[in-house]
Amino acid sequence: MGIPIYLLLFPLLYLSAVQSLSDTSPTTLSVTDFGATGDGRHYDTAAIQSAIDACPTFTGGGGCCRVYFPPGIYLTATIRLKSGVVLEVREGATILGGARIVDYPREQSRWYVVLAENATDVGITGGGAVDGQGLAFVERFDERKNVMVSWNGTGACSGDECRPRLVGFVGCRNVRVWNVRLTKPAYWW
Repeated sequence: MGIPIYLLLFPLLYLSAVQSLSDTSPTTLSVTDFGATGDGRHYDTAAIQSAIDACPTFTGGGGCCRVYFPPGIYLTATIRLKSGVVLEVREGATILGGARIVDYPREQSRWYVVLAENATDVGITGGGAVDGQGLAFVERFDERKNVMVSWNGTGACSGDECRPRLVGFVGCRNVRVWNVRLTKPAYWW
């Protein structure tokens, strides 16, 4: 009487499943490990972008990478998501869009706080917020009407279109945005 074949195969199938699960668990990189301060006063754009750009190094060019924002306020201009990157903005953390034109790309079409172009498997989650600081672009000189501040001095856009958008996924596939507050956009189109 021998051991049934399914009992011999079960350990192999179990080990294979465990190995697959461990291979798919995402790599997590903290923006603070790349120099972000999260104090709401100093621009953290370069540190955040460095964490995003480092993801392929840690995932071997494939797999999912989470860029983690611990509690704090991360002042930034445009940050560019890449394929396989999910921003994990934890509760108590805010990505705060900057209000100075000089901090954004030259091309008005790329004025976003968070931008992904032609990327796959990207997203934002974590329980925190992305705040566009929309009121920073409003002058309240007339009590009857709020007038938008124009960055039109560049000639890149007209009238009140001269404001950064909040989040953009342009030409992307497999996008997921969940459990995050998107608040106070400066421009919504």
